[in-house]
Amino acid sequence: MKLMKHITIALVLCAIPAVAVGQTSVSCDGCTHVVSYYKGDGGLIATAAEGAEMVNWLASCGGVTRTGMLTPNDGTVSTLFADIDAVCEADDGKFEIGPVMDGGWYWITDADNSAVGGLVDMDILENDHTAEPTGAGAGVTMTKGTGATFLKETTTGRVGILPTILPTMDMEPEMATLCGIAGAGTGNSPFTRRVSSCMMGDGGTTILATYGNSITGATTRVMGGDTITRPAGTGSITITVDLWSNGTGGFLTATTSSGANGIDFALGNAHVGTANNYAARAATRYTGVTYAVSAGGGVGGGETVTSGAPVEGVDLGGSPADNTVEVVVGASAANCSKTNNYSTPVTVTASVDATGQALVTPSIKVGTGAAAGVAGQLKFTVVCPAASANQGQELVPENPFPTTE
Repeated sequence: MKLMKHITIALVLCAIPAVAVGQTSVSCDGCTHVVSYYKGDGGLIATAAEGAEMVNWLASCGGVTRTGMLTPNDGTVSTLFADIDAVCEADDGKFEIGPVMDGGWYWITDADNSAVGGLVDMDILENDHTAEPTGAGAGVTMTKGTGATFLKETTTGRVGILPTILPTMDMEPEMATLCGIAGAGTGNSPFTRRVSSCMMGDGGTTILATYGNSITGATTRVMGGDTITRPAGTGSITITVDLWSNGTGGFLTATTSSGANGIDFALGNAHVGTANNYAARAATRYTGVTYAVSAGGGVGGGETVTSGAPVEGVDLGGSPADNTVEVVVGASAANCSKTNNYSTPVTVTASVDATGQALVTPSIKVGTGAAAGVAGQLKFTVVCPAASANQGQELVPENPFPTTE
């Protein structure tokens, strides 16, 4: 299988992955499958789930996490790990991707040969019906993965990936279809409400925060705990933030839609209003939402950010009246200079009024008491460019994702 190294698979990247160092937990919204053995170079290919206009991925390796998005090409997503800087050489590697269909596969390239394995649905990882491969003695090493085992014959270098979760018949039928929308949102196939024979969610939410590269057009998603590097000089990064359903199932409360092709029925469905379709994003994000942004703590303490009054180089842009907010990250001489290198924590809090909460069923879940109306919160950290002095800078663990030519 040496030829596997030379296979070129078209990469359709929707994100330059962000890196989160030292964070306690990072989740991958919509991820449905895992790479069962993730160590070394390789790549993957899968079919995006029906209606998914973007596919998220999360790669964890040696304490460092990278996240990003892939855009389907004729319904298929594919990538080389090297192309997204996700070649993992640590023993604790984990790669999640989704939403994708069953049948996706990947390969891992070892020193002399490559091995192919199937992407594993997360829902079956806890199945009791498992079996470990039969041992072949000292001549074959066996390394346990997630739902699979990586085998290597030490003499020849032959490698393989064997699944350890066995197929089993479902004892009870499961209702896998989520409540929400049916149709494609086109004139021939408008969106309609799916309100029966479907699984209802919990009313939870997720915050979508993205920014684009003005040169490449790629889009990066900012996850909780991520770090954002300030641009050098007079440049700035504009992060668009809005609120969406957590994807567990729900539908528009109103029985009729006033939008073209039933677009109202898609309210809160993040897979419809993606960063690559701003018109749909503006039309389908949750409404009745207001945002509060605070920044600071490195040199001046946390402060509320208002438009035109930046805090440590963090400002607001655009208009929050359309149920979104733009967080603009720029330079800060007080934080980043030849003598200073201070990080700036940023918190974005989304609150939904009573009218907005009731637009969907189940109603949007919000906090009570001091957190009344709060539906979601996103925290990230702004750091200085590499050219800044290293005084006061925390040591960063060695990057386990080496650059691969």
